Amino acid sequence: MNQESKVIRGVEAHKSGGNINLDTQVRCLTLNFFSYKMILPNALVAEVTEMGKIEPRLGAPEWFAGMMNWREQEIPVVIFERIMNPQASKPQNYRRVIILNAPDNKGCAPFIALGCQSIPSLSMVDESRVAASELKDEQVVHIKLDGEQYIIPRIDYLEQNVSNVMTE
Repeated sequence: MNQESKVIRGVEAHKSGGNINLDTQVRCLTLNFFSYKMILPNALVAEVTEMGKIEPRLGAPEWFAGMMNWREQEIPVVIFERIMNPQASKPQNYRRVIILNAPDNKGCAPFIALGCQSIPSLSMVDESRVAASELKDEQVVHIKLDGEQYIIPRIDYLEQNVSNVMTE
């Protein structure tokens, strides 16, 4: 099994709180952002929903959109394009958010919302479809899925950065 397949399966096992059978396929959501494609193991995704009202947080970095009420709790909303590229133009209105499970996040709710404009698609991923990528970033894991570049957000990176903003 290659390292990239282990990353996808490892994220799913960690966030679901158990071990998964490495011989099975992993259900994932794929979606397009402005300059890249993202893949999210289903165990990482709590819900995809319509964007709610966002309350900005004074002094927060550009990538931190603010707080949104979701299921009667305030959760942080992240502009992921700005995490990947701080000089990226601010996207216009997001239509929906992907609520990510972030159980290790200290200082805020155990969820982080990513604004998105596209509708995610369900995909079954197995080892034969995943290949190594030469790209490296601290914010994401890069993989090739069916020959195309994809990213998987590093949840620990997001959790740490959101936690830093929330505790300031």
